[in-house]
Amino acid sequence: MKIAEIETPALLIDREIVLKNLEKMQKYADKFNVSLRPHTKTHKMPYFAKMQVAHGAKGITVAKVGEAEVMAKEGLSDIFIANEIVTRQKFARIITLQKAGVKVSFGVDSVGVLRLIDETFGEAGEIARLLVEIEVGENRSGVIEEGDFRALMGAFKECKNVEFCGVFSHDGHSYKAKDKRECEQIFRVATKRTLKFADIAREFGYENFTVSIGSTPSLINDFEIPKGVTELRPGTYIFMDASQANAYGSFDMNAASVLSVVISKPTATRTILDAGAKALTKERRSEGFCTTPGMGLIAEHEVWIDSLFDEHAIILNEKFTKSVRMGDLVRIYPNHICPVVNLYDYAYLVSGDEVCEKVPVLARGRIE
Repeated sequence: MKIAEIETPALLIDREIVLKNLEKMQKYADKFNVSLRPHTKTHKMPYFAKMQVAHGAKGITVAKVGEAEVMAKEGLSDIFIANEIVTRQKFARIITLQKAGVKVSFGVDSVGVLRLIDETFGEAGEIARLLVEIEVGENRSGVIEEGDFRALMGAFKECKNVEFCGVFSHDGHSYKAKDKRECEQIFRVATKRTLKFADIAREFGYENFTVSIGSTPSLINDFEIPKGVTELRPGTYIFMDASQANAYGSFDMNAASVLSVVISKPTATRTILDAGAKALTKERRSEGFCTTPGMGLIAEHEVWIDSLFDEHAIILNEKFTKSVRMGDLVRIYPNHICPVVNLYDYAYLVSGDEVCEKVPVLARGRIE
């Protein structure tokens, strides 16, 4: 099957670029003797998770229990849920995974939830594997105060049905860095803070635990990994997108695109495509070196989409209008690939003009 035969809009993944991206990140991790545990919320496909493991990844990261269930069903057996899980219902689902032989760990950042986990897992005769999230400047979840972390470490010592497996952080605010130098500075500060909390954990007698960090902008630019870090959790690197390409400084790593067709040219300066917000989302980056000046980049023409309706993309560019005809196909680099993948039932793995495989997005919609 040829790409020209695909119904649009469609999600395309370039096989050769994906393989290069996997090799690049694995070599980076190996260079600093750290494990790679890629975040699969980007692709939501066991197909690509297995490729990552085959290239050397220690295991995988997911965002939600639902994603973990999908990955486990397809044979992935070492899964970290990089999120706080706080309800008995979700604990029960994790316990079911563990009883089926899947190694599952997940995040915690409060004493109260830790005690609830201890109680729930104890009732099931299971041990919960937990990593404590450290807030490093993104202003999201995670422990902020050292006193709170010490209280959490003390509670771990009192609980009988939990295992302290390490600490993790996410320097997502690196997306807003003005340039690579500032991105590296954010990475350094975030990593230093993560390692500081790891040192506090050692005061409580813990050794040989995971110190996990993650954020694609910080990791695609080959910054030196400080001693003490044991694991990397990048996600977007496998596919990349328009904003991450800006951070990287090149589109060479862009493996994902949305195939769309020209459906209207009502004026000499306005062109309409059939990929709207339901194919691309309306997300854009508005700050720092990930800034996207439009709603997606039309790769071959280096033209940005000006606006999106539900089913239409609007391009206001006379040169572009003159260069395309009705029915022409174009490829769009989305601004943020992670939510875009979640819009599709499957992706087309392509090589050149050929479709190699139709890959189901099995974890699509698993946000619970």
